[in-house]
Amino acid sequence: MTIGIAAHGPNAGLAVFRALAAVETVGRGAIGGFVSLAALTADGSVARATAQRGGIAGLWADGEAAIPEAIASATTAGLMSSGPDRPEPLSQFTPAEAGVGLVTGHRMPNTIGVNGVNLNDEVLALMRGGMAPAEAVEQVVRANPDVDAGIIALAADGRIHAANTALVEKRGDTGRELIDARESGAVVAVLHNAIHPHRPLASLAAEVAMDVMQPDDRPDGWITLHEGVRLAAGAVNAVEIDADGAVEAIVVADARFLSGCWSLGIGYETGVIRRAEQIAVMLYEPYMVVNDGILRTIDGQTEFRIPVRSA
Repeated sequence: MTIGIAAHGPNAGLAVFRALAAVETVGRGAIGGFVSLAALTADGSVARATAQRGGIAGLWADGEAAIPEAIASATTAGLMSSGPDRPEPLSQFTPAEAGVGLVTGHRMPNTIGVNGVNLNDEVLALMRGGMAPAEAVEQVVRANPDVDAGIIALAADGRIHAANTALVEKRGDTGRELIDARESGAVVAVLHNAIHPHRPLASLAAEVAMDVMQPDDRPDGWITLHEGVRLAAGAVNAVEIDADGAVEAIVVADARFLSGCWSLGIGYETGVIRRAEQIAVMLYEPYMVVNDGILRTIDGQTEFRIPVRSA
């Protein structure tokens, strides 16, 4: 039972929300009940949202549109969720402290361990004392091999670690994913069990969270394709644009497309050329219809704007 998700990066609060929503849409099992969400907000406080029933839909009646901005835009956030009606307060499942970080996990990380305190609280206390998340988590899980718990620790600066106790490692239905891209500004970790299909769900949740924080198709600008643009032969597929971002020519490496009627795609992250220099790549590949080397339609339209990322 349970899933824990933690993320650090732009809009991490929205990221963990969408990650759990994706799991609930695809998976079945120990989901759709309680949620305990914690976020370290820009004003230096800890914001919380909890629900005993309904899963992600139980947090706000109007769904994603109702997420408080302080939570959605928080750069450090985590949640824990499972079936319904867990012991109150639900904050015990996601201890957090401004300037330090937060702890979540799966199974029962709020179990009292060998040192007389809840495992998740102990990890947070070690972090408060200056210990890195990896060291804190490993110290606690090693000292409590027979406790039924997995722990994710996330520091306010983005350092993150996730691990299960030896007891949980024996299970056959767990999932784990950790993506540490701190150099580019985002990290996420997921632990879960008793949610099916168990093998892909951790990766799904983590990738959904990363797509919120660092979408691959976030544009730096736009170019415009128009009906009537001519195709030209070249060494590699590309588009040539003018100073205003309008496409002047579509360069194709396959000269067959210069005559006859074709449906045409020009590839993944195709180069954008201005004055013989590649300045960007296209983040969307349009479906083009060409006739005798002249562009006729773009995704069924005569004009189309395409997002680009600077090279």
